[in-house]
Amino acid sequence: MAVLRILAGKPFQYKISELEKELNLSRTSITRILVTLEKNSLVIRNPETKEYMIGPFAYHLGSIYLHNANYKNRVAEILNELSNRLKVSSGLARRDGDRIIAIFSVENYKPLSINYEPGTFFPMNRGCYGKCLMAYHDRKRVQQLLKEQSFKKICENTLTNHNDIIAEYDQIRRQGYVISDDEVFPLAVGVGVPIFSNGGEVRHCAAVSFLKDKNYQDKIEECKKVLFEYSKELNNLIP
Repeated sequence: MAVLRILAGKPFQYKISELEKELNLSRTSITRILVTLEKNSLVIRNPETKEYMIGPFAYHLGSIYLHNANYKNRVAEILNELSNRLKVSSGLARRDGDRIIAIFSVENYKPLSINYEPGTFFPMNRGCYGKCLMAYHDRKRVQQLLKEQSFKKICENTLTNHNDIIAEYDQIRRQGYVISDDEVFPLAVGVGVPIFSNGGEVRHCAAVSFLKDKNYQDKIEECKKVLFEYSKELNNLIP
C-alpha cells in the first residue's frame, strides 16, 4: 500500500531508486513489492524510462469505487451549475472511514488552480472538506486521530492547536456550514456545506472556492445562500 500511495502522488511516475528514498526500504524489498503489484496490473513499468506508475487494475478499482458510491450524473451537473452561477471552483468530497477523498472537482473562472483533483486526500485541520467532514465524524475517534498527529501552520489561519480544531468543529455543526479563509493557500477562500444522507449521517461535503478580493465577505454570503439551495437536492441524490 505504501508503494501505491507514493505512485498516486505527483509526478505519478517513479524509479526504484526514488522509491527507495521515499520509503526508506531496500532495493530488494521494493523490487519484490513491485513485481507482485505488476503481476496484478496494479502498477506498470515504462520500459524506456524504467519508471513505475499506477496500472490499469487500480483505475478499475477506482471506477468500482465511484459506481458503488452511487453518484448520479446530476451531482456533476449541480457542481457545474454552482461553478458557473457563482463564478467559482466547486467540488464534492467523501469521508470513508477516517479518510477524506475528493470525488468531483470543477475548475472554472480561475487565474490559477486552487481546487483539488479527484482522488486527493485531505487533512483534518484545514480546508472545507477536512474540517466539515471531521466535524460530523465520531467525536471519540476524532479525538484519537488528533492525538496521533501534529499540524504545520502553512498559512495565516491554518489551525494547529487541537483544542482550536475541536472548537472549529463545534462551530461548524452549530452553524451548518464551513468556511476556510487563508488556511490552505494565501488568499484562498472556501465555503462548504454538509450533505446529509437519508439516515441523517454526513459523509459528503459540497464546497466552492475562490480568490479573495475586497468584496470577499459578500461573496461568502452569496456562496452560502446558493450552496444551501442546492444542498437540498444533493441530500436526496447522495445516499
